[in-house]
Amino acid sequence: MSGKRSCDERHRDGTSIQAMQQTFFGRLLERDFGISIALEKIYRMLDTLSEKKINRLQEICWQYCRGLFTEEINIMFYDCTTLYFESFTEDELRSFGYSKDHKFNQGQVLLALMVTKEGLPVGYDVFPGNMYEGDTFKAAIEKIKTRYRVKRAIVVADSGLLSKKNIALLEKEKLQYIVGARLKSLSNEWQDKILDNTDYEKKAKDDEILRIAAYHYTKNRRLIVTHSTKRAEKDRRDREKSIEKLRLKLEKSKNPQSLISNYGYKKFLAVDGKVQVGVNEEKIQRQALWDGLHGVFTNVRENDMKVEEILSQYHGLWQVEESFRISKYDLRVRPVFHWSAKRIKAHIAICFVAFSLIRFLQHRIRQKTGEYFSAERIREELYRVQESILINTTDSYKYVIPSKPSKDAIKIYETLNKQRHVTPFRLTAGV
Repeated sequence: MSGKRSCDERHRDGTSIQAMQQTFFGRLLERDFGISIALEKIYRMLDTLSEKKINRLQEICWQYCRGLFTEEINIMFYDCTTLYFESFTEDELRSFGYSKDHKFNQGQVLLALMVTKEGLPVGYDVFPGNMYEGDTFKAAIEKIKTRYRVKRAIVVADSGLLSKKNIALLEKEKLQYIVGARLKSLSNEWQDKILDNTDYEKKAKDDEILRIAAYHYTKNRRLIVTHSTKRAEKDRRDREKSIEKLRLKLEKSKNPQSLISNYGYKKFLAVDGKVQVGVNEEKIQRQALWDGLHGVFTNVRENDMKVEEILSQYHGLWQVEESFRISKYDLRVRPVFHWSAKRIKAHIAICFVAFSLIRFLQHRIRQKTGEYFSAERIREELYRVQESILINTTDSYKYVIPSKPSKDAIKIYETLNKQRHVTPFRLTAGV
């Protein structure tokens, strides 16, 4: 690494990013494994992960995923998130952009992930941080059709991926889709139709009332709109909480006009002149009409999949959202300390492999035991499986004292068909 870096490559407290990374890796390695590896060696290891090898890693994960099922995988969930850096500069990969972590003043990359309905990995891509997430969709479709040679699939994504260009691409490739709809961006005619209660069919679901309406938006596309009483209550609470905060800020602020740029409040503000700012009650009432409403677009034919199943598949997007949580929090994929594009991609590739292994293990445990093991639960149970080595000072023989495994640890080992010692034994060359 170069010995010179700009002041932007230093953390706010003046600590160099390299020192932070050395401390981070060193602490984990010494705490968990009792070993110390020089940071330069880790850097050199990252440099060996070429683009070709990273693609091969993804192909291996995909082939293993396919091997877990007897039928073809035909439903895939797609979403994007941002990964920020402990750095304040930009380059060809790191860019400032809309940050889902609210780190707008730090460089970031955009990570696009695709998983099966079981949450198992299909593949991922890394894009510059200032790219609009909808523009990443083309690479995902090419991966499905070309690299993985999937003939038929239903792609499920949220409204961030909805655009005429993406819909046209899906239909051109003869792929089916279930995509979140931006209801308030539709024409006034469609908005009036959605807000009219007469087309909805009422259904009781657990502790909520669900109303559903299905429309033929175009010849080959359906618009399915739902109204949930639970979602409506949440929307109302969230809005009232935001408005209450806004009113308090308006009372305290000496410069009310500065509030216009505040995230989440702008749509409720009405500006009169240069300094007069107030809450727009008409806009609040209009917003309240949409409480509890949600929509999806799909080209899946009604004979192939009923409305309830369409909605169930869309709600399965939590699988990819949970995947991001595992990657960000359990695997600590962020923050990223590297500042060269090659090492950034290598870092993400290693995290993807770790994520894949966890997902595959979760799936196999559930198949064998019927239980769901979270990533944290797996990590904690395996971390506690330890062995102590005692040396007899008289004859220098070494003896291994295994820790007592928990019931969960035993389940994990049995799932993998692995045996481990449960009683002390002498360590020999063949062990």
